Amino acid sequence: MMMMVSLSFAEARELKIFLLTGQSNSLGAIKGDPASPELLKKYEPVTTLYWHENFSNGGGIFPGASKSWEKVVPAMPKYNGSLTMGPEYGFAFVLEKNGWFKDADVAIVKASRDGGDNTHWMKDGQAYKILVQTVKNACAALDKRKYSKVVFSGLLYMQGESNKGASVPETAPRLLELLKNLTVDLKPCGDVSALAGQRVIVGEHANWGTDNETDAETGNVSGALQGKDTEVKGTNSWKIMRELTSSRTGMGYAPSRDLPKIVPGDGMKVHYNGKAQISLGARFAYEAARLEGRDAGAVRSGRYDVSLDAPEAWMNRKAPGRSVCVWNVASSIKPDVVNGVVKLFGIHVEDPAVGTVILASGLKAGDRLVLGPGGIRVDEGRNLLFRCSLQLAGKQVWHLAGGSSVTLTNHVPASLDGKALPSELSGQGEVRVVRSGPEGTARVVIKDMRAAASLKCTWVLEDGVEMSLEGVSGQSVNFGKITVKKGAVLNLNGLKPVSGSVVKAGGTVNT
Repeated sequence: MMMMVSLSFAEARELKIFLLTGQSNSLGAIKGDPASPELLKKYEPVTTLYWHENFSNGGGIFPGASKSWEKVVPAMPKYNGSLTMGPEYGFAFVLEKNGWFKDADVAIVKASRDGGDNTHWMKDGQAYKILVQTVKNACAALDKRKYSKVVFSGLLYMQGESNKGASVPETAPRLLELLKNLTVDLKPCGDVSALAGQRVIVGEHANWGTDNETDAETGNVSGALQGKDTEVKGTNSWKIMRELTSSRTGMGYAPSRDLPKIVPGDGMKVHYNGKAQISLGARFAYEAARLEGRDAGAVRSGRYDVSLDAPEAWMNRKAPGRSVCVWNVASSIKPDVVNGVVKLFGIHVEDPAVGTVILASGLKAGDRLVLGPGGIRVDEGRNLLFRCSLQLAGKQVWHLAGGSSVTLTNHVPASLDGKALPSELSGQGEVRVVRSGPEGTARVVIKDMRAAASLKCTWVLEDGVEMSLEGVSGQSVNFGKITVKKGAVLNLNGLKPVSGSVVKAGGTVNT
């Protein structure tokens, strides 16, 4: 006898839908500069539902638009002969990885345009009409038996590069009007309370005509911050959006101008590449979690324009406290500025979009980073560079993957009242350096720093760790007691620490 199985209402789940719209950086006009296959595999979403009907300024829907719900995938559809991928990819991955919405299914409905000012998102505009119809098409294709409720969790809005004339001063009013209109027109499709409450995350739109910048020491590639923004009546869309989102607690903001652009292949110098799109999507995801009241943790935000002591420097907009601070794919690519005395419980460089995370002095007397007992963890293939005075506190372990490094060095030369402003190492921490992860040497380099007389650290170098002291100066070159265990290496490079400060416990000491 065949048993019939039906899905009861009690078994049905809630579906949370995020709407994504805007112009070309929302569309993902990566123009032949996609993320590498390795990055796409690393950040591949698995469970998030996806529906897209992107369109051109001529009015037509691009080929490849959704006919049914599918996975979030890059390179769909084609745009002017090139494949596309917008922030939906990184957004979906980060939501899934952190499990912020595991009590529901999550979906993205995307309807993005290949250009145009904000008039297109007004009630009778092309973009607005297509966005609403796209949502209706997506909702009509849902298996109604599977979902107890459909909730529109917010709007992801990336638009502004093409605003000009009257559309510039109308940037904020037209966004608010868009939310109001969506609240009315999408009500038959699901719960619109978040839209009614103006739940929107505004993506910082790019500026025109800027080249990427490459850091000579680390090779980090970031977007230039100073480009062209269309000014009308003494303001521009960029300023207006920042002011709007900062004045309303229910709104979020995803910065982007530190992200690398397409080089070459984009004569306008305004489009982000595929790698940058993953980071942009991750920043949208953290803002979505914060607005939902989820614990986003002490993750470095994409706010490249604020120092580490600012609440906005962290994804949850709170001082880190006793949490280990994380740099990941959503974090700022520009150097992190240390103003005054900044205390971090610990640091974890986990899979950022940039190879080397930099913590740099704000170039004022007294700038100092205090690192607590949370220690340091640096994942495979990544590096951590301190260009600031560093004070070590408490017992801590530095877990460095093979091939990764921690470097302490003097900051970019500067002067204060005609005097040099060197970085120094101080504190009384007990540091054990451990190689973790794959084979390969884990390196600690202390270079051109002043060793303060107050430095009384105990260092233990484990198997697979190499420490080098280079160009160290100060009242003493006594780095405390350094124990070099079997398989570890200490390079003194001609320095002569105080007698008895180095213990060779099976390791190698090169003088």
